[in-house]
Amino acid sequence: MDDKTEVPAPTPATARATREWPLPPMLNQVTPEAAGARVECRVLMAHGGRMAGALKRFEPGAGRLSVLAEGENSESVLELDLLRSVSLPVPLAVRPREVPLTERGGAVFPHSERQVFFVEFTDGEHLTGETMGHVLASCGLFLYEPHPEGGVVRLFFPKAALRGHRIGLPIGEMLVRDNLVASADVLAAVDKQRDLRRQRIGDYLASELIVTREQLEAAIVHQEGRPLMRIGEALIQLGLINDAQLRAALERQAKDRGKPLGRILTEMGLVAEDQMREALARKLGIPFVGLAGFNFDPVAISLVGSRVARRRSLIPLCLHDGAIVVAFEDPLDAAAVEDVRFLTQRRVIPAMAAREEIAAAIAAQYGSYGASAKARLAAEETSERHEYEFHRASDVDVDRLAASLRVEDKALAIADDSQEVAESALVQLVNKMILDAWRDGVSDIHVESNPEKLPTLIRFRKDGTLVDYLELPAGSRNALISRIKVMSQLDISERRKPQDGKINFRQFGPADIELRVATIPTNSGLEDVVMRLLAGSKSVPMGSLGLAPASLQALERIMSRPYGLVIVCGPTGSGKTTTLHSLLSSINKPGRKIWTAEDPIEITQPGLRQVQVHAKIGWTFAAALRSFLRADPDVIMVGEMRDTETTRAGIEASLTGHLVLSTLHTNSAPESIVRLLDLGMDPFNFADALLAVLAQRLPKALCPHCREPRGPGEDELEDLAAEYCEGTSLAPGDVLARWHGTAKLYRAPGCVQCNGTGHLGRIGIHELLVMTPTLRHLVQTRAPLGELVRAAQAGGMVGLKQDGIEKVLAGLTDIGNVRAVCL
Repeated sequence: MDDKTEVPAPTPATARATREWPLPPMLNQVTPEAAGARVECRVLMAHGGRMAGALKRFEPGAGRLSVLAEGENSESVLELDLLRSVSLPVPLAVRPREVPLTERGGAVFPHSERQVFFVEFTDGEHLTGETMGHVLASCGLFLYEPHPEGGVVRLFFPKAALRGHRIGLPIGEMLVRDNLVASADVLAAVDKQRDLRRQRIGDYLASELIVTREQLEAAIVHQEGRPLMRIGEALIQLGLINDAQLRAALERQAKDRGKPLGRILTEMGLVAEDQMREALARKLGIPFVGLAGFNFDPVAISLVGSRVARRRSLIPLCLHDGAIVVAFEDPLDAAAVEDVRFLTQRRVIPAMAAREEIAAAIAAQYGSYGASAKARLAAEETSERHEYEFHRASDVDVDRLAASLRVEDKALAIADDSQEVAESALVQLVNKMILDAWRDGVSDIHVESNPEKLPTLIRFRKDGTLVDYLELPAGSRNALISRIKVMSQLDISERRKPQDGKINFRQFGPADIELRVATIPTNSGLEDVVMRLLAGSKSVPMGSLGLAPASLQALERIMSRPYGLVIVCGPTGSGKTTTLHSLLSSINKPGRKIWTAEDPIEITQPGLRQVQVHAKIGWTFAAALRSFLRADPDVIMVGEMRDTETTRAGIEASLTGHLVLSTLHTNSAPESIVRLLDLGMDPFNFADALLAVLAQRLPKALCPHCREPRGPGEDELEDLAAEYCEGTSLAPGDVLARWHGTAKLYRAPGCVQCNGTGHLGRIGIHELLVMTPTLRHLVQTRAPLGELVRAAQAGGMVGLKQDGIEKVLAGLTDIGNVRAVCL
């Protein structure tokens, strides 16, 4: 039944009539539902929310339904335009309707009890399955999915949620299935039909490369008239693979999610690359573009960042009727298509191109990072138009959407004095930004607002360097920042003062991430936001910190002591918290009670009693430390010794039989001693309490995938030896003699794994000062810094830069990165 059927609005004559669903012509209901009987109902909202309860009224003619949700006393009235689907999960008993012979006599195909259905939603997602008939009404589509235990589950998809649908197989496939014609004859008939309609573009796509805009425009017109289909389904229909081979390829893909199905099939030798291209072109209408001489649209290039292009192996080609045309290595990769849709806020038209040509085009159009100069200029010239397109794409009735969200006790809280951005699109954008940062190992997310019509820039700090992630139109910046404030439980109306908050991302997305959020007022009444990712990670074993063997053995001895003070120092972001938890994990045994006071709690360990400090209510590090002393501790970890009170309490605790660990923001281990004495500590108590100070830095590591050794020159080694000996009593000649014949330097030219940068991750370099009798005497007499340094070196301390140079010679980093983090 393909013609639209008008489902009449029910009258209030009976309660049951308000929730009757139409049945297809070929089915009859076995037993009518009793009046007033409870009908279970599940509703999926357009924005992704869910609701379950009892269906009270269903009024498709009026465009609404009423549901009594679980645990509620009153009905919720929902408008069909705000819904994605409605299902009645309890199976309905049905039986086939008897059809007179006169009605069946002229049918070529007998009625099929089950038919394949395909539903495509307006957001690009799709649903497939089987249905025992269907009803297409003016309000939407009714389907009847067979239940394994008998009967059918009733489904309804409102018209506003649908882009298209298909019930049953195409006529050609039905003819082949019933052995009425051969598949070759069907293909010949299709080709003939195309000839008659002068639409031979499918054959052209399967055999030729598209190299011009005009050819691409013609291919797009052809593609837009075709239904969506999976690549495996297309290959089976063309007879290139069978069901068993497809299942084997899917099983292999399940183990390697990052690899497209098409590439797996070619690697398995089941399909040749030209056959794969033919399947995509002939069955799906996806054009194959030759990129070598293609004239790229700089506006399209500017809409997609190089980060996404490289990660997803794609390149924007041009704009077409407000949509963006993009060449993908795998045009059926839904995640890649969705990334582009979110970034550009445009409909995406997929094309395909060879992986090598995409990589070359990315290098030519983007360079190392960001768009090319030509693309950036085009982006500035069209920023006003982009802003209009962004808001037009997200133009929804916010009041109606908020009413729908309140059904699930959620509130839409977006404050924007000039523009309103659709909540659902904005929520997904923020969530995706956080998830991308988490997956890529990013430490901080920077949202930078610019005045007037300049775009808002989002940048990620990865491995200590800021890289561009996304640009948003100026008109969306207030809504973006307000959304982040709502997630952080901050005041969205306060823009004049800085605010601090936290996001527990488990409430909003699938990852266990905590973010520390800071908003900072900037010029022109704007605000910047910086979010630090505090992913709940496990502690790192001490052997994985990158400590030199001698330093590792010394720290293991120190951590076996029953009392004393251990300090880890370094600037912000140098890995102090990671090191502290690594030290704690080495002594975290059932027989020990360990208390920690942290702000925030970044790493969790079973067995630790971890406390979050809150300075605004007086719960400071010092207050927590005093409370710990009354809780029978063996070991205490204090997040930071930032004031005299906390430092004095920590020293007293270490002198009364407790092992105390803490951090300090100083540049070197000897400087930490001077800093604590300057805070007013008693030099005798401090000298007796202190066991060791560990200073550290995190220079960038060379990419292990493309790292290669190179022979150093004599002058280069001499300079390196002189730098190694600087500030020490060592002689450069002696160091050169020790290096002779074994010293190697390394370089990393860049590869796919490191995004062409030559760097991947970071490594630790360390400076361990262990207290000796000589050092204790110097501390007690308040000796100057120079004497402390010389005594520490005499006791075996290896400086930060010395440890860094040792790691340079080991091929873990290069001297430029060591100099960047060391004085």
